[in-house]
Amino acid sequence: MTVANTVEARCCFKLLYAIVVVLLLHMSSPCIGCSERERQALLALKQGLVGDDGDLLFSWGREAQNRDCCQWDGVYCNNETGHVVKLDLGGMYLRGKISPKLIHLQHLEYLDLSFNDFNGSKIPDFIGSLSNLIYLSLSEANFGGQIPNQLGNLTHLQYLDLSFNEDFDSENFFHAKNLNWLPNLSSLKHLDLTSTNLSDVVGWLEAVNMLPKLTNLILQGCNLPPPIISSVSIMNCSNSLVHVDLSLNNLNSSIFQWLSGTHTNLVYLDLSENYFRGPSIPASFGNMSSLVHLSLYYSELEGGIPNSLAKLCRLRRLELYGNSLSGQLTNFVEILSECAQNTLEYLDIRGNNLSGRIPESIGQMSKLETIDFSQNSLEGF
Repeated sequence: MTVANTVEARCCFKLLYAIVVVLLLHMSSPCIGCSERERQALLALKQGLVGDDGDLLFSWGREAQNRDCCQWDGVYCNNETGHVVKLDLGGMYLRGKISPKLIHLQHLEYLDLSFNDFNGSKIPDFIGSLSNLIYLSLSEANFGGQIPNQLGNLTHLQYLDLSFNEDFDSENFFHAKNLNWLPNLSSLKHLDLTSTNLSDVVGWLEAVNMLPKLTNLILQGCNLPPPIISSVSIMNCSNSLVHVDLSLNNLNSSIFQWLSGTHTNLVYLDLSENYFRGPSIPASFGNMSSLVHLSLYYSELEGGIPNSLAKLCRLRRLELYGNSLSGQLTNFVEILSECAQNTLEYLDIRGNNLSGRIPESIGQMSKLETIDFSQNSLEGF
């Protein structure tokens, strides 16, 4: 045997030896299943829940073949520790009560109970004891009552959705006397409190401003009172916001002062169906150069459309209908057609008091799919 053949044989032997060792280790280290404590907690949770379409949690059982809760529907475990880290029960249309034994899932990071029916019951205070939660969605789950302050204990939370469809019984909506718990969620990136009654929360803007990582703020239909704007509230506001929906509230033009010139990273802004009662859109909105979606319809706006708004070159959707905007469109449309000709897809300015001719330059907008200038006094339409 040559030296080369000897070296090759030794390499093959070492490779084969390594493969055998790995196989033996794998055989001697079976997959880690969930702990008995966590399994019992999940079984207690199941006991308190029922579904409309039979046993939707049929895989959650006591039988020998179902003992590993990491294999149950909607349950996800850490591969190394076996601890339950994710519980996804969204959209199962479950009814009943949440067992307090849920707090035994202390490693839980993700909890989704959305689109179930908890019959207007209050959010259990003990959810605030799940201190490792990063994601919490109770959207459309028919919880109600006052939001518990214990949610402020979820200091690792990045996503919170308590939204509710406004078409449901308003008696079961969430409400809050204050948002003192909110600033504790310093890691929060997404906040949706749609249809939560916040009419008594005078300091809601201050609470929002204390969330340094917040990117998505959705407070649609919350009966928000007009914020009290101060130099402190403007200076302390976060520049991380990308998506803001404050539609269907009782806001006035003071909100413009908070937004203008400070939130230059906004991509989506919806202030529709508020009560601005007179003042026009501030020219400083033109500084929001990243805006893709801007909605200000049915908000009692008056005055002209500032030309600076036409300089938002990334706009895809602009909704200004149902106001009392006046003046001519000539300069606005010409600037808009030059700036956003390759992006704007939807333009609706119907139902205002605009006059004059519509410039032919509107035809330069190659991406425009929907345009509505009706119910104005415009020529050439």
